[in-house]
Amino acid sequence: MHAARRFFGGTLAVVLVTSAITFAPGAASAERATDTKPRVGRTVATVSIPAIDVDVQLLYGIRDDVLARGLGLWPGTALPGKPGNAVVAGHRTSHGAPMRDIDKLQVGDRVYVTMGGKRQSTLEYRITKRQIVRPDAMWITRPTKAATLTIFACHPPHSSAYRYVIFAKLVGRSSTGTT
Repeated sequence: MHAARRFFGGTLAVVLVTSAITFAPGAASAERATDTKPRVGRTVATVSIPAIDVDVQLLYGIRDDVLARGLGLWPGTALPGKPGNAVVAGHRTSHGAPMRDIDKLQVGDRVYVTMGGKRQSTLEYRITKRQIVRPDAMWITRPTKAATLTIFACHPPHSSAYRYVIFAKLVGRSSTGTT
């Protein structure tokens, strides 16, 4: 990890891509075997954050081409609604800037994640904490026992000096559709 930090030195996005490969080297083969994880670039859900007027797709992966189309779910972290930490990255100033106003979110604000499929499920998360961290703060990706959501973006806008992070816990879910 220290070598990766020295080599990539700065941006969490690069560190995350490297770490995703490091943490989940068998992710692609596991995906084929179990078919439980989506392929990189596939839509996983829609994320809605009413407090900052966000309604954007959540795609699997954190590569630039994925983040150019919406928010990215970091491979190797939990799927939304499942036990564990679903870690989500987004841009503040480019590619539609879905997380432009992440710093305006407050503890108690709601984040809704709508999972598709035959049986649509909307997950309701409540923000429990906001924090500014260094780009190498990999602890934000650690697994949790409960279903949690961690969303981060560069901070301040137009800089990669820090990351603005919100932490949220699952507080409810509703389902519609056929089984």
